[in-house]
Amino acid sequence: MRMRSNSWVPLLLCLGCYSGPLPAGDATDGSGGSEDGGTAGTVGTTTNAGTMGTTTSTTTSTEPTSTGSTGATESADSTGEEPPVEGPLLDRLEVTDVELPEGVKAGVSNWRIWGTGPLLVAPVFTVPLANCGTLVGLTTGAGSLTARVAVLDADDALVEVLDLASGLELRGLAAEDDGHFGALVWDDAANRIWVRRYDLTGAELSSTELTNADNDPTDFGIGDSRLEHGGGTYGAYYHVHSLSGHEGDTLKWVAADTGMQTTGWAWGCSHSMSNLLRWNAAADRFLPVCVTDCYPGTSGDFATNSIGGVYLDHSQGHVIDVDAGCNGSVAGELGGAAPSPDGWALVFNAHQAPATPGQGSYDPGTMNQDVALSMISGTLAPGPVVWLTDTAGIDEDDASIARWEPAGDDAEQYVVGWHERDVERWLLARIDPAGALLEGPVDVGGVARWGRRDDPFREHYDGDVMWAWFDAPGSTTLHVARLRSGGSHRCAPF
Repeated sequence: MRMRSNSWVPLLLCLGCYSGPLPAGDATDGSGGSEDGGTAGTVGTTTNAGTMGTTTSTTTSTEPTSTGSTGATESADSTGEEPPVEGPLLDRLEVTDVELPEGVKAGVSNWRIWGTGPLLVAPVFTVPLANCGTLVGLTTGAGSLTARVAVLDADDALVEVLDLASGLELRGLAAEDDGHFGALVWDDAANRIWVRRYDLTGAELSSTELTNADNDPTDFGIGDSRLEHGGGTYGAYYHVHSLSGHEGDTLKWVAADTGMQTTGWAWGCSHSMSNLLRWNAAADRFLPVCVTDCYPGTSGDFATNSIGGVYLDHSQGHVIDVDAGCNGSVAGELGGAAPSPDGWALVFNAHQAPATPGQGSYDPGTMNQDVALSMISGTLAPGPVVWLTDTAGIDEDDASIARWEPAGDDAEQYVVGWHERDVERWLLARIDPAGALLEGPVDVGGVARWGRRDDPFREHYDGDVMWAWFDAPGSTTLHVARLRSGGSHRCAPF
C-alpha cells in the first residue's frame, strides 16, 4: 500500500502553471504517466471558473500486511515505489492525499436501519474521465455553501478546484465521454434542484430546473440523490416531499445537448429510504433502485401489514422484502451497484431472517444486518439474493461494489467493500458473479475507508477501482484510493 500527499499551497509557489482542460496523453501503465513523463505534481493557475491549487507529491507510505482474512493490519517501512499491479488487493492499494482550500460540509442525520444515524460528511462523488483523469465532487461548508469539483490528473494529483455554484449543495455528479459533466445542485432554503452542465474549465453550459407539480426536494434527512449519464441523457433520482405531507422519490431525465427535461415518474417508492441509479452501456439503459419502508409492497393497516423491500425501476422488479413500519423504520439499506457484462451487480445490507409484516417486526437488539448480492439482468430481472456475510452480533453497512478486471485475468469478478459498524472495520473482498469469495475479506481500515451510503466505488477506464472520502466534517484532506489493476487505457485527447 502506497500513500502520497498532494498539497494545495498558495499560487505564488507554483513552479510551472497549467490552465484549462486536463492534458491529453496515452496511459501505458494504468496510471496515465511514466517514470520520466508522468503528470504528478502538475501545478495549477486560476481561471474565472474556480480555485486552482498547486500539487506536490511526497511519499510517506506504509506497507500493511494482513494477519488473516479479516484480521488487523500492521505497518512496515516502504520504499515509496508504485504498488504492484499483481497480487492481493491490499498490495495493490494506493491512497493519495489531496489538500483542498476549504473544508467539506458536514453531513446530515438520515433514516438508516430502524432509526436515524449521521452520514458524517455531505456526499462525495467520484467520477472517472476518459482522459484518465478523475472528478471528485463535494460541498464545502465554511461560510456559505459551495458546490465544488476537484479535478485530478491521471496520477491523482490535483489540477484545480472548480467552484460550480455558491450557496448550493452538490447532490450528484456524472461525466460524458468527451469530458463535459453534469452536476445535480440543490437549494435547501428554496427547495429547488437543477441539473447543470459544465465543461472542464467549469464554465456553465446549461441549467435545467427539475420540477413536479405536487412535490419538492425539501431535505435529504430521508432518502438520497443520484445523478448518472448515459446515452446522451442525464438521469436524476432523488427524494421529494409531497405538498400533502408524504415522502417519496422522483426520476427525471435531462437531454445533455438541449437541457430538455422529461419525467420518468413524479412519485415512486414511498417512503424512499435509500436509492441508486447506474447506467450500463451494453444494456443501453439505467438501473434505478430503491429501498422503501412501505409502498409498493404494503396494503391495509400499517401497524400490522407494513412491509418494505428493495425494488427496481420503482415497482417493476422486486429483489427482497425487508421488515419495515411505513413510519421511517426500515431494516434494509442500499450500498452500491456496478455495471456487469449484461446488467448490474447490486449490494445492500438487510436481515437474513424472512421478513414479517408489522411495525414491530424488527428487533435491533436481537436481529442484525448482513451484506447481500443480487445480479440484475439487462432487462431489470433480479437474480437470487446471495449473502456475502453471516455475522451474528455484527452489523454491516456502507457496502459498495465495482467490476474488477485485473490485467491477465478475464474471469468476471468484483471488488466489494463493507463496514462492520460494531467493531469499526472496513473490509475488502473479491467475489465472482455467484457471490463466492475469491479473496478476503481483508481489513483495510488502517489505510483506507469510504463514505457512508454514498456508493463510492468506481471502475476507471484502465480497470483500476477508485473512490474518495474525507475523515470528518470540515476536513480539507481529500483521500483518493486506487486499486491498481495493471491495465492500460489510451487517454482521450481532451
